[in-house]
Amino acid sequence: MKHVGAVPLADLANDGLVRLPYPPRDVLVALVEGAPTAIEDACNHAGASLATGPRKGSVVACPLHGYRFDLLSGDLLSPRRACPPQRRFDAVLVGDMVHVYDPFELALSHAGAVRVSQE
Repeated sequence: MKHVGAVPLADLANDGLVRLPYPPRDVLVALVEGAPTAIEDACNHAGASLATGPRKGSVVACPLHGYRFDLLSGDLLSPRRACPPQRRFDAVLVGDMVHVYDPFELALSHAGAVRVSQE
């Protein structure tokens, strides 16, 4: 897994949402009931930053069209089936920092075969 970066735990207090740079699309980091979570920041519908949208509990809304996503699963809650879920990242609390990892792995073998995995 690739280390994306880290966010100070204090920045996530009071339902804070933090955009962690990870080109070409950034990662949205949050705490849900005290547990760190991370999903792709750019809304799958129109690309707006979810980190700038309103949040209520474990749900964040896209500031552009109001699409609602679950912060834990990345699933689109409404409108149903309008776009795919947000990509998830692994988020781990270490001391006073939340470390984010990209679980996606792409490997090429010597024979040229491609292996893709997402843990």
